[in-house]
Amino acid sequence: MAGDTDERDGQPMAGPAEKTTATGGGRRAQGASTKQTILDAAIDLYAERGFRGTGLMAIGERAGVAHATVLYHFGSSHDLLMAVLAERDRLFQEATRDDWVEPGLGALRHLPEVARFHVAEPKLGKLFAVLQAENLDPGHDANEYFRTRRREIRDLLRAQLGRAVEQGEVRADIDIDITADHILSFTTGAQIQYFLAPDDVDLVALYESFTATLIRDLTRADP
Repeated sequence: MAGDTDERDGQPMAGPAEKTTATGGGRRAQGASTKQTILDAAIDLYAERGFRGTGLMAIGERAGVAHATVLYHFGSSHDLLMAVLAERDRLFQEATRDDWVEPGLGALRHLPEVARFHVAEPKLGKLFAVLQAENLDPGHDANEYFRTRRREIRDLLRAQLGRAVEQGEVRADIDIDITADHILSFTTGAQIQYFLAPDDVDLVALYESFTATLIRDLTRADP
C-alpha cells in the first residue's frame, strides 16, 4: 500500500509497479552492458586473430560470459561481425565527421585526420585492415560490406573532387575517377604498411606528404 514503510529503516516501500519498473530498467541496463562487453571482446579478438580465427566461445571467454549469452545478444557469428564493423564505423565517424564538412579541396586537406584516428585508435585501425584482407572474395562474410563501403567512400571523394573543379580550386582536366582510386589505393596501402611495421612508418607524416603532393598536382597550372 502507498505510504507503507519498510520496518527495517522506516523508508517508504516501493509499490508493485515501482518494483517492476526498477527491475526492468536494471535488467535492460545490465543487458546493454553485457552486449557492449561482448562487442568489445569481439573487437579485441578480431583485431588480434581475424574473424576466421575467432570462435564465439573464445569471445564469450574474453567477455566473461557463456557461449549461449553471446548467441542471445547477437544471434550468429555473422551478425556479431556486422555489429563489430558498425561499431567501428560509428567511432570513426564520430572522430572524423567534421573533416568532411568543408566542400571541395578543403575536405581533401583533412585526409591526414584519417591517419591520426588510426594512430590514436590502433586496435580499430588494425581491425579494419585485418577484416578487409579476410573478405576479398565474393561470398566471404563481410565482402559485400567492404565493397559497399569502398563505393561510398569513392563516391564521396568523387563528389569533393567534382566540387573542387566547379569552384575552380583544381585543374579542370583532372580525371576524377582515377584520382579517387588513387586516394583509396594510397590509404589502404599506407595503413597496411603501418600495421606491419608501426615503429618504422610515421603514418601521419606519410598522409601529410601524400596530401601535399596530391593537392600540388591537382592545383598546378601545367600538368
